[in-house]
Amino acid sequence: MLPETYKIRKAIVIPLAIAVFSLATLLSLSFPSLPGERFVLAVIFLIVLYLFLEVFSRAVSLGADGVEIKKFMRKKNLAWNDITYLGVVVISKKAYALLTTTKGFHILSNNYEKFSDLLCQMRGRLAEERVEGEIASLIERPLKNDKPVLSAWFMVMTIIAVIALRLFT
Repeated sequence: MLPETYKIRKAIVIPLAIAVFSLATLLSLSFPSLPGERFVLAVIFLIVLYLFLEVFSRAVSLGADGVEIKKFMRKKNLAWNDITYLGVVVISKKAYALLTTTKGFHILSNNYEKFSDLLCQMRGRLAEERVEGEIASLIERPLKNDKPVLSAWFMVMTIIAVIALRLFT
């Protein structure tokens, strides 16, 4: 059986990629200016670049042996037998799946594509007493959190406006 992989929604990744490219452009346009301005832009660029790499590299793979959670330069493997509880926390439109294991806990947000399918697959592979009852209602009526998407696009529009001001004034 091939592992099923779930990544962060493209609606979040795409504007972050555009923001990184736009900030690189803005940073290259800032070279005839003050060193302080270049420093601040470089710091902002590095922060947004790290955020993009973190979001782009996140993936959850479900296989026969267990769950593999990938993050930027990190990977965690959880065997199905080690998962003691699958719970969920819902705050307005945000949903977080909580995987409790014998060695700690891991949190997955509803920013993953097909989050309800992810929950359904995990629920099907865990014993019923290890799964919170609210998981079923979240699978039937999935929540979609658009705030990160809107925030990313707002960041892109702000950067483009600064580039336009830089070029045309």
